[in-house]
Amino acid sequence: MNKCITAVFKDCSKCSNYGLLVLRIGIGYLILTNHGWDKLMSGPEGWAGLGAFGMQHLGITFLPTFWGFMAAFSESIGAIMIGLGLCTRLGAGLIMITMLVGVNMHITTGDGNPELALVYAIASAAIMMAGPGDLSLDKIFCSCEK
Repeated sequence: MNKCITAVFKDCSKCSNYGLLVLRIGIGYLILTNHGWDKLMSGPEGWAGLGAFGMQHLGITFLPTFWGFMAAFSESIGAIMIGLGLCTRLGAGLIMITMLVGVNMHITTGDGNPELALVYAIASAAIMMAGPGDLSLDKIFCSCEK
């Protein structure tokens, strides 16, 4: 039995690349569909409310529309970037920061559980550190990922 498992995972680099692909597509899809797209489509009024609510817990009260747009952008365009493996580290970094703001909001308000936002932040941090892997558009287009 052990020999069979070892044979399946003999080429560890190939397994790692498939693992990163599954992680990238899964996290990108979940964040885009459950968080990002609706926020991006809410427009400036929605962005202002989102930015004002999220950033007030950090003591930041200026430029609420900008902060709301950045959250919507990271949770939609950043999620697409992660899923495609295109500018992956940038997209993952944006999502990680946005999710940490969400964790802070959940903790300071006592509203809801910060667990999901923390899982997304940790997964995004892992993707940012590990990179997109060989099965990505970054591998094709960016010399820094070769």
